[in-house]
Amino acid sequence: SGRSEQPISRVGIYVPCNTPLIHRAEYELLDDFRGTVLSEHYFALAIGHALVATLEHVPNVMDGANDEMLRGEVNGLLGSELSETLPLFAGIRTYLNRELLETQRAMNKPDDHAFYENTFSFASVVVPLMHICAKDVPKLAGTHFLLLIDDAHVLNPGQTRCLNSWIAYRDHSLFSFKVATAKGGTRTKTPATGGVILEGHDYTTIDLEAPYVNKGSNFYHLASRLIKKRLERIGVSATPEEFFPLNESMSFELEKFKEIARKEAEQKYDDSKSISDYVYKYARAMYFRSLSSKANRPPYSGFETLVFLSTGVVRNLLEPCYWMFDDALSELDSNLKSDGHPAIELIPAEIQTRVILRLSERIWGWLENDIARDIEDCNSEDGNRAFQLLDALAGHFRERLKHHKSEPRALSFTISERDSALLPDLLRIVEILRRAQLIYIRRGPAKDKGRREEYFIPNRILWPIRGLDPIGQHARVSIRASVLWSAAESGVLPLADANREPELWDED
Repeated sequence: SGRSEQPISRVGIYVPCNTPLIHRAEYELLDDFRGTVLSEHYFALAIGHALVATLEHVPNVMDGANDEMLRGEVNGLLGSELSETLPLFAGIRTYLNRELLETQRAMNKPDDHAFYENTFSFASVVVPLMHICAKDVPKLAGTHFLLLIDDAHVLNPGQTRCLNSWIAYRDHSLFSFKVATAKGGTRTKTPATGGVILEGHDYTTIDLEAPYVNKGSNFYHLASRLIKKRLERIGVSATPEEFFPLNESMSFELEKFKEIARKEAEQKYDDSKSISDYVYKYARAMYFRSLSSKANRPPYSGFETLVFLSTGVVRNLLEPCYWMFDDALSELDSNLKSDGHPAIELIPAEIQTRVILRLSERIWGWLENDIARDIEDCNSEDGNRAFQLLDALAGHFRERLKHHKSEPRALSFTISERDSALLPDLLRIVEILRRAQLIYIRRGPAKDKGRREEYFIPNRILWPIRGLDPIGQHARVSIRASVLWSAAESGVLPLADANREPELWDED
């Protein structure tokens, strides 16, 4: 079509950082200057490789281009002759792979001063390649390259400073960066050239770990779009809510308790907002309180449940969906449709429940047995404290769900008594859990004089195996640092020590 012949205005280049190439540690054997040069060389090779590998897949990318002229330009840039038997971008990719091999051979020589002299930088290979493409490839005339640097938190300090320097580069008409990094941890904002990059001046932060995941939130809409797109790829026209249906019995019971809560609220309040707030706070709590302590766990299912279980993190949303589809594919033994896709139109609620409980139990098992082995700088004592802290919080949140009058479905907490001598030890355990992606740290308005404070949200996939409601309310429990440290040491969070105001609790 005429539209397909138009130049491409934007091309997204995905550059994963959590790869063996980026993790190479030869720079540690060198002095700071040469270590930084080698680190940027590896990083530039990774970006260059991602660039040409992406352009290889652009349909008819070389239409109208002068191949001979382009090869001459690229050969001059790289100082090498590309293979004449390969298409241009495949030839560049092969050259970059060979360059990596040559680097490894040079660095593996039995020489204390081994170094690879022909190193590349972002400015000497990636930027010129983009310029050549935007100038001499008609399909890419005027293209803006969007470089997505994923998992940037694994970059070594030299690579981080290089990336900051590129972000601080003023002319971004040709390219721009999208940097995805895990929240928290200490990361320098110092460029290799000195100074510092500043938010609002050099970059803008978008927090994708959204604090709220209700149906009206941006994250919920994002989650819905992501799942809908994946369903369309396998020929499923159902909405995410239809594909992941709520258990019918639970749906019926929830509606019943919503009506009960509404009638209670109408006796207390006259305005519609107070009534709806009351229903929001108590209807689900009533359902969970109605369950016998000896009964099976609730049937966790429904797309809304999956979104809340993700704790506002995309990867936490996708993993349960993957395993549910895998289980359904194995159990339903469906035939393929005419388009070659599996004939699965929805994931039964019982499969959803089983997968959610399995994942919840698995993460508790990992936390109890393996966190010290898998998380850097976590010894066995701190690993045990991390397990016991979350175990105690689970018990506390369950007691709230069963007995608290005001905020029964609170699932996050703040730390009071910040001047405690125990706070640094407690925050060390919290940091271990953050790196393990079992606690997420966010900031929000405090109840005190409009100030802002940090609050802590445990990964909600922890809660189903403990019988908790992952669809929590927007409430935070304030717990003293000394009490939390005691819980980490003992595995018990005494309710009497956790700001338990008698008037806010039902009798046990």
